[in-house]
Amino acid sequence: MKVDVDTKQRIMTAFTFLLEFYKIIMGTFLVIFVPQKCGTQICTPTENFMSTEPLRIGANAYNFVTFASIGTLYFIELKRENWCIKYLDIDENLGNTNLDTEIELYPKLKKDMNRLNNQYLKAVYAALFFMISNFVVSGSVVYQFYAGSNTLTTFLSFFMLVSMKLYSAYGVGIASVKDERANSAYMKMSKAYNTIDEDFRITDTGNIVI
Repeated sequence: MKVDVDTKQRIMTAFTFLLEFYKIIMGTFLVIFVPQKCGTQICTPTENFMSTEPLRIGANAYNFVTFASIGTLYFIELKRENWCIKYLDIDENLGNTNLDTEIELYPKLKKDMNRLNNQYLKAVYAALFFMISNFVVSGSVVYQFYAGSNTLTTFLSFFMLVSMKLYSAYGVGIASVKDERANSAYMKMSKAYNTIDEDFRITDTGNIVI
Protein backbone atom coordinates (compact mmCIF):
# COMPACT_ATOMS: atom_id res chain seq x y z
CA MET A 1 0.00 0.00 0.00
CA LYS A 2 1.39 3.38 -1.03
CA VAL A 3 1.72 5.92 1.77
CA ASP A 4 0.76 9.47 0.76
CA VAL A 5 2.80 12.57 1.58
CA ASP A 6 0.50 13.72 4.41
CA THR A 7 0.78 10.33 6.14
CA LYS A 8 4.58 10.37 5.83
CA GLN A 9 4.67 13.84 7.39
CA ARG A 10 2.43 12.73 10.26
CA ILE A 11 4.63 9.69 10.93
CA MET A 12 7.75 11.88 10.95
CA THR A 13 6.03 14.34 13.29
CA ALA A 14 4.93 11.58 15.68
CA PHE A 15 8.41 10.02 15.76
CA THR A 16 10.08 13.37 16.46
CA PHE A 17 7.51 14.16 19.15
CA LEU A 18 8.18 10.89 21.00
CA LEU A 19 11.92 11.56 21.04
CA GLU A 20 11.43 15.10 22.28
CA PHE A 21 8.83 14.08 24.88
CA TYR A 22 11.39 11.88 26.64
CA LYS A 23 13.80 14.82 26.78
CA ILE A 24 11.11 17.09 28.20
CA ILE A 25 10.35 14.64 31.03
CA MET A 26 14.02 14.53 32.01
CA GLY A 27 14.43 18.27 31.59
CA THR A 28 11.45 19.42 33.64
CA PHE A 29 11.50 16.97 36.57
CA LEU A 30 14.94 18.17 37.64
CA VAL A 31 14.43 17.48 41.34
CA ILE A 32 13.59 13.85 40.64
CA PHE A 33 16.30 12.95 38.13
CA VAL A 34 19.32 15.07 39.13
CA PRO A 35 21.63 13.19 41.59
CA GLN A 36 21.35 14.55 45.14
CA LYS A 37 22.42 13.53 48.61
CA CYS A 38 20.25 11.58 51.02
CA GLY A 39 22.45 11.52 54.10
CA THR A 40 25.68 9.82 53.02
CA GLN A 41 24.11 8.15 49.96
CA ILE A 42 22.90 9.35 46.56
CA CYS A 43 19.13 9.56 46.43
CA THR A 44 17.21 7.39 44.01
CA PRO A 45 14.59 9.13 41.79
CA THR A 46 11.89 7.56 43.98
CA GLU A 47 13.46 9.01 47.13
CA ASN A 48 13.66 12.45 45.50
CA PHE A 49 9.99 12.22 44.54
CA MET A 50 8.73 10.82 47.86
CA SER A 51 10.89 13.08 50.02
CA THR A 52 9.20 14.86 52.93
CA GLU A 53 11.66 17.75 52.77
CA PRO A 54 9.57 20.94 52.29
CA LEU A 55 12.00 22.27 49.67
CA ARG A 56 11.78 19.12 47.58
CA ILE A 57 7.98 18.95 47.91
CA GLY A 58 7.60 22.53 46.69
CA ALA A 59 10.10 22.12 43.87
CA ASN A 60 8.53 18.84 42.75
CA ALA A 61 5.16 20.58 42.55
CA TYR A 62 6.69 23.34 40.44
CA ASN A 63 8.31 20.70 38.20
CA PHE A 64 4.82 19.35 37.51
CA VAL A 65 3.50 22.85 36.72
CA THR A 66 6.38 23.37 34.30
CA PHE A 67 5.76 20.01 32.68
CA ALA A 68 2.08 20.92 32.24
CA SER A 69 3.03 24.21 30.63
CA ILE A 70 5.38 22.57 28.15
CA GLY A 71 2.82 19.80 27.60
CA THR A 72 0.31 22.50 26.63
CA LEU A 73 2.86 23.89 24.18
CA TYR A 74 3.22 20.44 22.60
CA PHE A 75 -0.56 20.05 22.35
CA ILE A 76 -0.87 23.37 20.49
CA GLU A 77 2.23 22.60 18.42
CA LEU A 78 0.87 19.23 17.27
CA LYS A 79 -2.56 20.75 16.56
CA ARG A 80 -0.89 23.44 14.45
CA GLU A 81 1.37 20.97 12.66
CA ASN A 82 -1.54 18.67 11.80
CA TRP A 83 -3.46 21.63 10.44
CA CYS A 84 -0.48 22.55 8.25
CA ILE A 85 -0.11 18.96 7.02
CA LYS A 86 -3.81 18.81 6.13
CA TYR A 87 -4.24 22.17 4.41
CA LEU A 88 -0.73 23.07 3.23
CA ASP A 89 2.16 21.35 1.55
CA ILE A 90 5.91 21.63 1.05
CA ASP A 91 7.04 21.98 -2.56
CA GLU A 92 10.81 22.06 -2.97
CA ASN A 93 10.38 23.62 -6.40
CA LEU A 94 8.75 26.70 -4.88
CA GLY A 95 10.30 29.37 -2.68
CA ASN A 96 9.28 29.88 0.94
CA THR A 97 7.56 33.13 -0.02
CA ASN A 98 5.18 31.41 -2.45
CA LEU A 99 2.49 30.93 0.19
CA ASP A 100 2.46 34.68 0.91
CA THR A 101 0.67 35.34 -2.38
CA GLU A 102 -1.15 32.04 -2.80
CA ILE A 103 -2.93 32.10 0.56
CA GLU A 104 -4.57 35.45 -0.23
CA LEU A 105 -7.06 33.43 -2.32
CA TYR A 106 -8.00 31.48 0.82
CA PRO A 107 -9.06 34.03 3.49
CA LYS A 108 -10.41 31.36 5.86
CA LEU A 109 -7.17 29.38 5.72
CA LYS A 110 -5.16 32.55 6.26
CA LYS A 111 -7.27 33.47 9.30
CA ASP A 112 -6.92 29.98 10.78
CA MET A 113 -3.16 29.94 10.14
CA ASN A 114 -2.64 33.30 11.85
CA ARG A 115 -4.79 32.21 14.82
CA LEU A 116 -2.78 29.01 15.28
CA ASN A 117 0.51 30.89 14.91
CA ASN A 118 -0.46 33.36 17.62
CA GLN A 119 -1.67 30.60 19.96
CA TYR A 120 1.59 28.78 19.42
CA LEU A 121 3.76 31.82 20.16
CA LYS A 122 1.82 32.59 23.36
CA ALA A 123 2.32 28.99 24.49
CA VAL A 124 6.05 29.31 23.77
CA TYR A 125 6.28 32.45 25.94
CA ALA A 126 4.47 30.69 28.80
CA ALA A 127 6.71 27.63 28.54
CA LEU A 128 9.84 29.81 28.49
CA PHE A 129 8.72 31.58 31.66
CA PHE A 130 8.08 28.35 33.53
CA MET A 131 11.24 26.72 32.21
CA ILE A 132 13.47 29.56 33.42
CA SER A 133 11.72 29.87 36.78
CA ASN A 134 11.80 26.09 37.18
CA PHE A 135 15.56 26.20 36.66
CA VAL A 136 15.85 28.69 39.52
CA VAL A 137 13.45 26.84 41.86
CA SER A 138 14.95 23.41 41.18
CA GLY A 139 18.48 24.80 41.30
CA SER A 140 17.96 26.08 44.83
CA VAL A 141 16.90 22.59 45.95
CA VAL A 142 19.66 20.78 44.11
CA TYR A 143 22.19 23.16 45.67
CA GLN A 144 20.96 22.27 49.15
CA PHE A 145 21.56 18.57 48.47
CA TYR A 146 24.59 18.92 46.21
CA ALA A 147 26.34 15.59 45.58
CA GLY A 148 29.41 16.67 43.61
CA SER A 149 30.20 17.47 39.99
CA ASN A 150 27.79 14.82 38.72
CA THR A 151 24.95 16.88 40.17
CA LEU A 152 26.02 19.99 38.28
CA THR A 153 26.68 18.31 34.93
CA THR A 154 23.42 16.36 35.02
CA PHE A 155 21.44 19.45 36.04
CA LEU A 156 22.87 21.54 33.21
CA SER A 157 22.50 18.72 30.67
CA PHE A 158 18.82 18.20 31.47
CA PHE A 159 18.20 21.94 31.42
CA MET A 160 19.78 22.16 27.97
CA LEU A 161 17.46 19.43 26.65
CA VAL A 162 14.46 21.68 27.31
CA SER A 163 16.25 24.90 26.35
CA MET A 164 17.12 23.66 22.85
CA LYS A 165 13.53 22.63 22.21
CA LEU A 166 12.08 25.94 23.40
CA TYR A 167 14.72 27.93 21.51
CA SER A 168 13.71 26.12 18.32
CA ALA A 169 10.00 26.62 19.05
CA TYR A 170 10.58 30.33 19.73
CA GLY A 171 12.29 30.74 16.35
CA VAL A 172 9.44 28.96 14.56
CA GLY A 173 6.79 30.97 16.41
CA ILE A 174 8.39 34.38 15.89
CA ALA A 175 9.09 33.80 12.19
CA SER A 176 5.60 32.42 11.54
CA VAL A 177 3.80 35.33 13.25
CA LYS A 178 6.08 38.03 11.86
CA ASP A 179 6.00 36.82 8.24
CA GLU A 180 2.48 35.31 8.34
CA ARG A 181 3.82 31.93 7.29
CA ALA A 182 3.56 28.32 8.43
CA ASN A 183 7.06 27.32 9.46
CA SER A 184 7.16 23.69 10.54
CA ALA A 185 8.24 22.74 14.05
CA TYR A 186 9.08 19.19 12.94
CA MET A 187 10.09 19.08 9.25
CA LYS A 188 13.74 19.93 9.71
CA MET A 189 14.87 19.43 6.10
CA SER A 190 12.35 21.88 4.66
CA LYS A 191 10.91 24.10 7.34
CA ALA A 192 8.26 26.14 5.56
CA TYR A 193 4.92 24.98 4.23
CA ASN A 194 4.92 27.01 1.03
CA THR A 195 1.79 26.02 -0.90
CA ILE A 196 -1.84 24.97 -0.46
CA ASP A 197 -2.43 21.22 -0.27
CA GLU A 198 -3.77 19.90 -3.58
CA ASP A 199 -6.88 18.55 -1.83
CA PHE A 200 -7.90 22.10 -0.91
CA ARG A 201 -6.55 24.02 -3.91
CA ILE A 202 -8.80 26.20 -6.05
CA THR A 203 -9.50 24.40 -9.31
CA ASP A 204 -9.16 25.85 -12.79
CA THR A 205 -12.90 26.35 -12.89
CA GLY A 206 -12.76 28.56 -9.81
CA ASN A 207 -14.28 26.07 -7.41
CA ILE A 208 -12.96 25.96 -3.87
CA VAL A 209 -13.01 22.68 -2.04
CA ILE A 210 -13.33 24.24 1.44
